[in-house]
Amino acid sequence: MLREISKTPLAGVYAVDGSGAEFAATVLDIYKGLLVLKPETEPPKGFSSIIGTSQIVVACNENSKMQFLSSDFRMHEDGSLITCSLPQELTVIQRRKEFRTLGPSDEQFNFVLSLGAGQELLAKVADVSDHGILLDIRLGAAEVEVGRYWHSGYFERQKYRSGSIDLIIRNVRPGKALDRIRAGCELYNPSKTALKEFESTRNAIENARVQGRLNRWYASASWCE
Repeated sequence: MLREISKTPLAGVYAVDGSGAEFAATVLDIYKGLLVLKPETEPPKGFSSIIGTSQIVVACNENSKMQFLSSDFRMHEDGSLITCSLPQELTVIQRRKEFRTLGPSDEQFNFVLSLGAGQELLAKVADVSDHGILLDIRLGAAEVEVGRYWHSGYFERQKYRSGSIDLIIRNVRPGKALDRIRAGCELYNPSKTALKEFESTRNAIENARVQGRLNRWYASASWCE
Protein backbone atom coordinates (compact mmCIF):
# COMPACT_ATOMS: atom_id res chain seq x y z
CA MET A 1 0.00 0.00 0.00
CA LEU A 2 2.87 2.39 0.78
CA ARG A 3 4.37 1.68 -2.64
CA GLU A 4 1.13 2.53 -4.42
CA ILE A 5 0.43 5.64 -2.33
CA SER A 6 3.92 6.98 -3.09
CA LYS A 7 2.68 7.44 -6.67
CA THR A 8 -0.02 9.85 -5.34
CA PRO A 9 -2.84 8.14 -7.25
CA LEU A 10 -6.12 9.80 -8.13
CA ALA A 11 -9.05 8.16 -6.35
CA GLY A 12 -12.81 8.06 -6.45
CA VAL A 13 -14.44 8.14 -3.00
CA TYR A 14 -17.85 6.46 -2.93
CA ALA A 15 -20.65 6.28 -0.36
CA VAL A 16 -21.08 2.80 1.10
CA ASP A 17 -24.84 2.87 0.46
CA GLY A 18 -24.34 3.44 -3.28
CA SER A 19 -26.18 6.76 -3.16
CA GLY A 20 -24.04 8.24 -5.93
CA ALA A 21 -22.49 10.86 -3.65
CA GLU A 22 -18.95 10.26 -4.91
CA PHE A 23 -16.12 12.75 -5.25
CA ALA A 24 -12.56 12.71 -6.56
CA ALA A 25 -9.42 12.98 -4.43
CA THR A 26 -5.67 12.48 -4.70
CA VAL A 27 -4.13 10.09 -2.16
CA LEU A 28 -1.13 12.00 -0.78
CA ASP A 29 0.41 10.19 2.17
CA ILE A 30 0.10 8.19 5.37
CA TYR A 31 0.68 10.51 8.32
CA LYS A 32 0.42 9.63 12.02
CA GLY A 33 -1.45 6.45 11.22
CA LEU A 34 -4.01 8.20 8.99
CA LEU A 35 -4.53 8.30 5.25
CA VAL A 36 -4.28 11.84 3.85
CA LEU A 37 -6.27 12.82 0.75
CA LYS A 38 -6.53 16.04 -1.24
CA PRO A 39 -10.09 16.61 -2.55
CA GLU A 40 -10.26 17.36 -6.28
CA THR A 41 -14.04 17.78 -6.30
CA GLU A 42 -16.54 18.45 -3.51
CA PRO A 43 -19.06 15.85 -2.33
CA PRO A 44 -22.57 16.70 -3.65
CA LYS A 45 -23.82 17.54 -0.14
CA GLY A 46 -20.62 19.25 0.98
CA PHE A 47 -17.73 18.04 3.09
CA SER A 48 -19.79 18.13 6.28
CA SER A 49 -21.83 15.20 4.91
CA ILE A 50 -18.85 12.80 5.05
CA ILE A 51 -17.51 13.72 8.49
CA GLY A 52 -17.32 10.61 10.67
CA THR A 53 -18.56 8.32 7.89
CA SER A 54 -17.08 5.27 6.19
CA GLN A 55 -16.39 5.50 2.45
CA ILE A 56 -15.14 3.19 -0.29
CA VAL A 57 -11.92 4.46 -1.84
CA VAL A 58 -10.85 3.32 -5.31
CA ALA A 59 -7.35 4.57 -6.11
CA CYS A 60 -5.99 4.17 -9.63
CA ASN A 61 -2.45 4.26 -10.96
CA GLU A 62 -1.34 3.76 -14.55
CA ASN A 63 -1.40 -0.04 -14.31
CA SER A 64 -3.35 -0.85 -11.17
CA LYS A 65 -6.46 -0.24 -9.11
CA MET A 66 -6.57 -0.39 -5.30
CA GLN A 67 -9.94 -0.53 -3.50
CA PHE A 68 -10.63 -0.49 0.23
CA LEU A 69 -13.08 0.61 2.90
CA SER A 70 -11.94 3.41 5.18
CA SER A 71 -13.74 4.98 8.15
CA ASP A 72 -13.86 8.16 10.26
CA PHE A 73 -13.39 10.73 7.49
CA ARG A 74 -12.31 14.11 8.89
CA MET A 75 -11.17 17.48 7.60
CA HIS A 76 -7.46 18.09 8.16
CA GLU A 77 -6.54 20.93 10.48
CA ASP A 78 -5.47 23.16 7.56
CA GLY A 79 -8.93 22.83 5.99
CA SER A 80 -7.78 21.80 2.52
CA LEU A 81 -7.13 18.08 3.09
CA ILE A 82 -9.06 15.07 4.33
CA THR A 83 -7.91 12.29 6.65
CA CYS A 84 -9.38 8.86 7.29
CA SER A 85 -8.38 5.65 9.01
CA LEU A 86 -6.11 3.13 7.37
CA PRO A 87 -8.03 0.14 5.99
CA GLN A 88 -7.88 -3.20 7.72
CA GLU A 89 -7.51 -4.89 4.34
CA LEU A 90 -7.42 -4.16 0.64
CA THR A 91 -10.63 -5.63 -0.72
CA VAL A 92 -9.51 -5.48 -4.35
CA ILE A 93 -6.15 -5.20 -6.08
CA GLN A 94 -6.56 -5.48 -9.82
CA ARG A 95 -3.95 -5.07 -12.52
CA ARG A 96 -5.36 -3.19 -15.44
CA LYS A 97 -4.26 -3.17 -19.06
CA GLU A 98 -5.70 0.29 -19.58
CA PHE A 99 -6.44 3.14 -17.21
CA ARG A 100 -9.97 4.53 -17.11
CA THR A 101 -10.82 7.96 -15.77
CA LEU A 102 -14.19 9.16 -14.53
CA GLY A 103 -16.08 11.45 -16.86
CA PRO A 104 -16.58 15.03 -15.63
CA SER A 105 -19.94 15.81 -14.05
CA ASP A 106 -20.68 18.25 -16.85
CA GLU A 107 -24.17 18.40 -18.34
CA GLN A 108 -22.69 19.96 -21.47
CA PHE A 109 -20.34 17.03 -22.14
CA ASN A 110 -21.90 14.07 -23.93
CA PHE A 111 -21.20 11.20 -26.24
CA VAL A 112 -23.79 11.44 -29.01
CA LEU A 113 -25.06 8.15 -30.41
CA SER A 114 -26.46 7.92 -33.92
CA LEU A 115 -29.59 5.75 -33.92
CA GLY A 116 -30.27 5.99 -37.66
CA ALA A 117 -32.93 7.87 -39.64
CA GLY A 118 -31.43 11.12 -38.40
CA GLN A 119 -32.08 10.30 -34.74
CA GLU A 120 -29.43 10.98 -32.11
CA LEU A 121 -29.21 10.20 -28.40
CA LEU A 122 -27.16 12.04 -25.78
CA ALA A 123 -25.37 9.60 -23.47
CA LYS A 124 -23.49 10.57 -20.30
CA VAL A 125 -19.84 9.56 -20.09
CA ALA A 126 -19.36 7.52 -16.89
CA ASP A 127 -15.69 6.81 -17.62
CA VAL A 128 -13.36 6.73 -20.59
CA SER A 129 -10.07 4.99 -21.43
CA ASP A 130 -7.79 5.18 -24.47
CA HIS A 131 -9.85 2.51 -26.27
CA GLY A 132 -13.20 2.29 -24.54
CA ILE A 133 -16.01 4.12 -22.82
CA LEU A 134 -18.75 3.45 -20.26
CA LEU A 135 -21.96 5.20 -21.29
CA ASP A 136 -24.87 6.00 -19.00
CA ILE A 137 -28.12 5.94 -21.00
CA ARG A 138 -31.79 6.53 -20.23
CA LEU A 139 -33.50 3.15 -20.01
CA GLY A 140 -35.55 2.38 -23.12
CA ALA A 141 -34.08 5.21 -25.18
CA ALA A 142 -32.06 2.78 -27.33
CA GLU A 143 -31.57 -0.95 -27.82
CA VAL A 144 -28.66 -1.87 -25.57
CA GLU A 145 -27.30 -5.40 -25.86
CA VAL A 146 -23.88 -7.04 -25.96
CA GLY A 147 -22.48 -7.21 -29.49
CA ARG A 148 -24.53 -4.31 -30.88
CA TYR A 149 -22.63 -1.73 -32.94
CA TRP A 150 -23.11 2.01 -32.73
CA HIS A 151 -21.76 3.82 -35.77
CA SER A 152 -20.88 7.47 -36.32
CA GLY A 153 -21.03 8.61 -32.70
CA TYR A 154 -19.01 11.56 -31.41
CA PHE A 155 -17.93 13.51 -28.33
CA GLU A 156 -19.70 16.85 -27.90
CA ARG A 157 -18.92 19.76 -25.56
CA GLN A 158 -20.71 23.05 -26.20
CA LYS A 159 -19.89 24.04 -29.80
CA TYR A 160 -17.07 21.50 -30.13
CA ARG A 161 -17.41 17.93 -31.39
CA SER A 162 -15.07 15.09 -32.28
CA GLY A 163 -14.93 13.18 -35.52
CA SER A 164 -16.98 10.06 -36.24
CA ILE A 165 -16.41 7.17 -33.79
CA ASP A 166 -17.75 3.59 -34.02
CA LEU A 167 -18.37 1.51 -30.88
CA ILE A 168 -19.26 -2.08 -30.03
CA ILE A 169 -21.04 -2.95 -26.76
CA ARG A 170 -19.03 -5.40 -24.65
CA ASN A 171 -21.07 -5.44 -21.44
CA VAL A 172 -24.34 -4.10 -20.06
CA ARG A 173 -25.22 -3.36 -16.45
CA PRO A 174 -27.92 -1.50 -14.49
CA GLY A 175 -27.40 2.22 -13.97
CA LYS A 176 -27.20 3.90 -10.56
CA ALA A 177 -30.80 5.05 -11.01
CA LEU A 178 -33.68 2.71 -11.87
CA ASP A 179 -34.35 4.58 -15.13
CA ARG A 180 -30.75 4.35 -16.36
CA ILE A 181 -28.60 1.62 -17.95
CA ARG A 182 -24.86 1.46 -18.54
CA ALA A 183 -23.11 0.11 -21.62
CA GLY A 184 -19.40 -0.70 -21.63
CA CYS A 185 -18.13 -0.12 -25.17
CA GLU A 186 -14.89 -0.53 -27.10
CA LEU A 187 -13.74 1.31 -30.18
CA TYR A 188 -14.66 -0.65 -33.30
CA ASN A 189 -12.06 -0.60 -36.10
CA PRO A 190 -10.89 2.86 -35.01
CA SER A 191 -9.12 5.23 -37.37
CA LYS A 192 -5.94 7.00 -36.26
CA THR A 193 -8.01 10.12 -35.68
CA ALA A 194 -10.51 8.28 -33.47
CA LEU A 195 -7.67 6.79 -31.38
CA LYS A 196 -6.07 10.20 -31.00
CA GLU A 197 -9.34 11.82 -29.97
CA PHE A 198 -10.10 9.12 -27.38
CA GLU A 199 -6.60 9.35 -25.91
CA SER A 200 -6.61 13.15 -25.81
CA THR A 201 -10.07 13.21 -24.21
CA ARG A 202 -9.08 10.83 -21.41
CA ASN A 203 -5.77 12.60 -20.83
CA ALA A 204 -7.37 16.05 -20.84
CA ILE A 205 -9.99 15.06 -18.24
CA GLU A 206 -7.47 13.28 -16.04
CA ASN A 207 -4.87 16.08 -16.12
CA ALA A 208 -7.46 18.79 -15.52
CA ARG A 209 -8.94 16.89 -12.54
CA VAL A 210 -5.53 16.49 -10.91
CA GLN A 211 -4.76 20.20 -11.50
CA GLY A 212 -8.14 21.31 -10.17
CA ARG A 213 -9.17 22.83 -13.51
CA LEU A 214 -11.89 20.42 -14.56
CA ASN A 215 -14.15 23.17 -15.90
CA ARG A 216 -11.71 23.81 -18.76
CA TRP A 217 -10.51 20.27 -19.52
CA TYR A 218 -11.96 20.23 -23.07
CA ALA A 219 -9.57 22.96 -24.22
CA SER A 220 -6.80 20.33 -24.20
CA ALA A 221 -8.73 17.72 -26.21
CA SER A 222 -7.50 17.27 -29.79
CA TRP A 223 -10.99 17.75 -31.21
CA CYS A 224 -11.13 21.29 -29.77
CA GLU A 225 -8.08 22.45 -31.70
